[in-house]
Amino acid sequence: MTTATKSIRMNWLDAARLSAAFSIIGIHSTSDRMGKAFADFEVHERIFPVLMRTVSELASTEFFILVSLFLLAFKLERRPMPYGETMLLQAKRLLIPFAVWTVFYAFFVLVKANAFGYLDPMVDKLSMPETWLNYFLLGTSQYHMHFLPTIFLIFLFHPIFKLALKQPLLGLMIVPFLAFNLLMSTWIWSAVSDRTTIEYLARVSKILGYLGYGFAAYSMVGLWQKKFDAEVSKKIMLFTLLVVVMLFLIKLTYAATSINVGKYLPRIGMIYYAHTLLPIFLILVFFGSQHFAWPEKISNWSKYTFGTYLMHPAVIDVIDIVMRDHQMAPYQYVIFKYAITLSVVLSFSMIISRIPWLAWTIGLGPLPFSKAWKERARKNKESLAVPVTG
Repeated sequence: MTTATKSIRMNWLDAARLSAAFSIIGIHSTSDRMGKAFADFEVHERIFPVLMRTVSELASTEFFILVSLFLLAFKLERRPMPYGETMLLQAKRLLIPFAVWTVFYAFFVLVKANAFGYLDPMVDKLSMPETWLNYFLLGTSQYHMHFLPTIFLIFLFHPIFKLALKQPLLGLMIVPFLAFNLLMSTWIWSAVSDRTTIEYLARVSKILGYLGYGFAAYSMVGLWQKKFDAEVSKKIMLFTLLVVVMLFLIKLTYAATSINVGKYLPRIGMIYYAHTLLPIFLILVFFGSQHFAWPEKISNWSKYTFGTYLMHPAVIDVIDIVMRDHQMAPYQYVIFKYAITLSVVLSFSMIISRIPWLAWTIGLGPLPFSKAWKERARKNKESLAVPVTG
């Protein structure tokens, strides 16, 4: 790979990663302390939080999944690896930090539960084996943890996604896959009564449906390999930007309903398709900007996205606790929460990245006592032993 090619890739794709991280924080900052759309306030006071959430959903969890799949395909094209080795590496990168953060959030949520008066049921919940089973299989210890086991299970199917590298039109398979998920999840919620069964069946349906993102991501890598010039890339960006605007307008109709009722409703029909297809066209907007002069520092900042994703709910909970006795307008509260959360998680990510014993928890270092970890420790020790002269 040439230096120019690397620079292009790092710029637009890392900009997409940063957008995803900032947007996820935006989504989770636009709810009140109970996770709703400020239902206790007047309708006009809900406008800003709901609109900010709608904008943030341009780069939602589905966008994060798409970027992760693109990165996997890109790396495997550069350095092919056997299936077993690939999945073992992904298990180390995803599932080990997932286990650590699952335990952390299982007990950290008790802090908020104590502050808001529902500590006893939460403590009782932790004494149940099924709770821990759900935490580790479904990622329910906190509302964002589901991403890690979900993306790992999608990665399991990566060999079949390779079909889209040579046949990018297979990226269109995303539509029937999403239709499958919508149909199955609708049936599950209407026909099954047991809540635990619903959650497991709905997760299976979602994973199978989201396999379509694998074909979409690999088709984009196939298009990337064609090395479009600046003129073609610009046309791709303008076309996909038009589609993004159209899908966003559909999402605004959902936002209007949420503003009126004071809660974020399930997405059905065209709202569902607008929400789930929009990330594909948004990443193509970034794809089309590959010849733009993106700042080189974007690559440095993008490495903290995993850490910001993992830590931001904890910061949001602390803010909810600290501010529980302070009355603020919804727009003030949302802006305050977003700004503080983003600043804190970025700072914590940078600090943790410099601590060998902790860096691996946010994907920025080898596992403790691994060969790579010992080698890094040895080099650090040798550098410290070098005498200072002059």
